[in-house]
Amino acid sequence: MGVSQFQQSDHDDVLCLCDTTFEPLNLSRFLWQPCQQVESLEKDCTKLIWKEENVKGYVAAYHLEESNFRLNLLVDPRNTRQGIGTLLLNEIEAEVRRQGGRHFEARLLEGMDGSLVFAVSRGFIEVHRMRGMSLRAGDFSFERWTGLGEKLSAEGFTVTTLEREVEAGNDPMDKLMELQKRALEGWLLTGLTEAPDTSIEQLQAHFSHINFPDRVSIMKNKEEYVGYTSAERSNMLGTAVHPDYRGRSIATYLKACDLKRLVDDGVEYFESSSANPAM
Repeated sequence: MGVSQFQQSDHDDVLCLCDTTFEPLNLSRFLWQPCQQVESLEKDCTKLIWKEENVKGYVAAYHLEESNFRLNLLVDPRNTRQGIGTLLLNEIEAEVRRQGGRHFEARLLEGMDGSLVFAVSRGFIEVHRMRGMSLRAGDFSFERWTGLGEKLSAEGFTVTTLEREVEAGNDPMDKLMELQKRALEGWLLTGLTEAPDTSIEQLQAHFSHINFPDRVSIMKNKEEYVGYTSAERSNMLGTAVHPDYRGRSIATYLKACDLKRLVDDGVEYFESSSANPAM
């Protein structure tokens, strides 16, 4: 009884613990499955469990970058308020310190008020709230944005796709990486003290999952890339706008163009997420 090292034989018990915790929320109805505290199962990192006859608690911490670590923590909802979560958190925090960690990030699912209260009471500070958003194709009208498109066109902006830029030999990956680097200026990792990694390796990794270049929309000002987006989930890109061009509704129109392309291709449902209220 008590805290012990996670063994591979505990894997299914931890997944069962996850199901027990989140089943009342019926998350399976969404494509986006955030904050369920078990992505660490597939990572090489420190993992601990609280076990009596079965697993009643699970904690893990995996390295993000520099001295940042992310926390996974689950306690069987039938066994909360028994000190299990506190004990597991203390153990994993001590291990993170031994590994040189300085910042500890937790992602909690909104609506689970007890989890937020627990985290804040243990010294975590809420940085932002990520909002999940959904859209059905039948609720989308591109005509709503044609006026904005005409305005941006008159200012010299054009919309294209990554596929077209590749075919034209316009060196799109280097331009996208430069745009991403500029878009990250001023951002802080998890709202703390370390700037995001803008190394060549990290920038290349960001664009390494593009399966559908025809579904990556790019906004240009002459030959300069000023924004990109992709509603194609498998591209794993999101949206970015050059800091010198923000405040012109570039992301809004670019997203509208991107959605229209996918709707025309027969896509009927979209999900996205953002911590930016403007989105």
